[in-house]
Amino acid sequence: MPIAFPREKDSEPFAWGLSGPYPAEVWERFSPRYEAQLERLARILTDMGFDPWVGGAGSEDGEYVRAPYGESDRIVFFHHLEDPADARFIAALSDAELRQWIKTTWLDALQDAP
Repeated sequence: MPIAFPREKDSEPFAWGLSGPYPAEVWERFSPRYEAQLERLARILTDMGFDPWVGGAGSEDGEYVRAPYGESDRIVFFHHLEDPADARFIAALSDAELRQWIKTTWLDALQDAP
């Protein structure tokens, strides 16, 4: 099922807490930067043939995107969204660099899998 934007806010806790009174950082769920980053990641994954969805809200590690690829139900892509280092990494990539990272890290690894 595609991720619908804008997403409805929930009452789940933030995995890393908040840096202020309201979500503002790229790793803080429902901040404008977080939602824009998630929407960009979901769009690129979908364009590349993945079926992304979000889970893990309120868990210790926080929200993540997971996505099977193509006709397979096998999870090929998995990335934490609320981890500050992971969020900063994705934010630093251009769209072209993000596509290349997904291809190199996730799709090319498929060829090596049994």
